[in-house]
Amino acid sequence: MFSYIFQGQTQTDTTRSYMNSLGMTQEQIESVLQQKNFEEAQNIVKRQQAYRLESDPLFMAWQYDQTEDREASWRDKVAEIKARYPLPSAS
Repeated sequence: MFSYIFQGQTQTDTTRSYMNSLGMTQEQIESVLQQKNFEEAQNIVKRQQAYRLESDPLFMAWQYDQTEDREASWRDKVAEIKARYPLPSAS
């Protein structure tokens, strides 16, 4: 989850209305939103790399022998990667 610090307090709500209610300037709001977008874009790239390096080999192993254990290993790794690099929410 993305967070930022404003006036010494950690915030997670990045809606413009909330940031305005905190007394942030438009420049500060834009800075927070740009940082959020940057971090979300980085998570997409990191997730793609992790799939390629970590889960794809497990998928191929499962495709080769089709055992439940191999499938579970692959699916567990995918879930771990998704948790490690969350994608932006729809909001």
